[in-house]
Amino acid sequence: MANETTETYDNFESLKSRLDEIVEAVADETLPLDDALTLYEEAVALGLRATDLLEEDIAEADSAELDEASATDEVAAPDAVAESEQATSPEPTSSDVTTSNEGQ
Repeated sequence: MANETTETYDNFESLKSRLDEIVEAVADETLPLDDALTLYEEAVALGLRATDLLEEDIAEADSAELDEASATDEVAAPDAVAESEQATSPEPTSSDVTTSNEGQ
């Protein structure tokens, strides 16, 4: 039941607001123990929901980074091939260069 209630919280601000309300209610010394326990259970469920939201945000951020990286790789790929070809073709050395005096 608590899970159904916590699913309605889709951002941290609304979760924090409800948790603040719970803290205020529990601070009231006249609150019956059963009500305090019910609020405690709700607070635990809200904490779990906050964890779920955090994990969702991390997964979305990771996915966005992967998308951005793959888009960057696609754009950079032709440059990387050109750089690779330049790196594999040897530069002429002084021994490779023949002077016109050697032939005479």
